[in-house]
Amino acid sequence: MNTKIINKVNSLIVNEGLTNTFNENIKLFKTTTFTPRGPLLYDFTLIIVIQGKKIAYLSDKTLQYDANNYLVVPATIPFECETIASKEEPFICMLVSIDKKVMFELIDTLAKKYQENDKSCDCSLAVFSDEVTDEIEDIIYRLLKTLKSKEETQILANQLLRELYYRIAIGKNSAFLHKMFLNTNNEAKISKALKTIHDNFKEHLDIPSLAKEEDMSVSSFHTHFKKVTSHTPLQYIKKIRLNKAKDLITQENYQVNETAYSVGYESISQFSRDFKSYYGYPPKEAKPSFEVYSMN
Repeated sequence: MNTKIINKVNSLIVNEGLTNTFNENIKLFKTTTFTPRGPLLYDFTLIIVIQGKKIAYLSDKTLQYDANNYLVVPATIPFECETIASKEEPFICMLVSIDKKVMFELIDTLAKKYQENDKSCDCSLAVFSDEVTDEIEDIIYRLLKTLKSKEETQILANQLLRELYYRIAIGKNSAFLHKMFLNTNNEAKISKALKTIHDNFKEHLDIPSLAKEEDMSVSSFHTHFKKVTSHTPLQYIKKIRLNKAKDLITQENYQVNETAYSVGYESISQFSRDFKSYYGYPPKEAKPSFEVYSMN
């Protein structure tokens, strides 16, 4: 990112951590602290890095997002992430919730062009990075200028976001976005199953029922689910529950026992073991995280 963009975003950020803006779908994040690899959850989010970099890990896949590459998470995906930051060069990013209705309209318009191009890339994984083009950089600068004013944000921001979504939709690695909005594709079916899990994580969820709901065999459901998320369905359900549990403890001051039952665990001891295995510390030692960004 060029210097004028860095200066502009710094004028909007007062403190480290998460900063709200006049647009509810745009948040800014800044940290001067290196963060080692650890669990993170995003939901239908675009992450544009202004300065510094992050490295995302999904099973055997590694994605880097920095000033030259944005990250798109078009479904609720738990993964692990490492943040490269220092006092000399803080990590700064813009977190944008992607409007599904607008994205559907754009992809519907682009459908014929997309089918004709038949993009050849590995597009099964529901997380991808892509290049920050000159056009995207220009939109970011105009958007940051707009965010200084509540009036300008109310009038101009949504149109600028639509322009940004369009640039993301035509990115060279955007094929998964197109597939998930075509309702007959396996990627779209898995995307709907992810939303079902996300909305009903505290209930009993069995894999055959989830597969049947999407008109898929259990074996096909397993195969495509792992392609999209890099997790088996059971691994995914567990990680969603544990992410929700951390939110309840750190943001709503739930006690460990009520948290366990609230996220679907029947055994408090099993919950505590799973939580410690996932985060590296017991639930009673959980502290607020200022970077969890999940748009429900």
